Amino acid sequence: MGRWENNRFADDEGFSRKRNYIKIIKYIIIAGFVIVGIVVLSVYIPRSGLNVEIIERIEVMGTMQTVSVRISNNNFDTLSGVSVQFGDRGQIQKIGNMGPFASVMITPPGNTELNFTKVTVTANEGDIQVTKSR
Repeated sequence: MGRWENNRFADDEGFSRKRNYIKIIKYIIIAGFVIVGIVVLSVYIPRSGLNVEIIERIEVMGTMQTVSVRISNNNFDTLSGVSVQFGDRGQIQKIGNMGPFASVMITPPGNTELNFTKVTVTANEGDIQVTKSR
């Protein structure tokens, strides 16, 4: 008796297992894309906007101190009229325009302004203002 006679061809286990593997692989690939999307958004969303980071370096003997500020534009829009002020009475430094995802490093203009307590960054004619304390 052959397998055509008892109608066992439709119940063949080898054929149905192959179809299940293809479905499982398809769902694994879709889940991988979802996980990658969640990770990318969880990294991008907290860092979006205008970021100000104060970087302080002191040499080995403590004789030389270097302070710089990194300003990052993590937006899809261009920021115009970006300016930086170190401290309350510090000189205002004009940066100009910052394109999308641009970053600029700035140091205080003189040795007298190394002991600032805060950095104020303004952009878009004062619409965006970020203050970072030391």
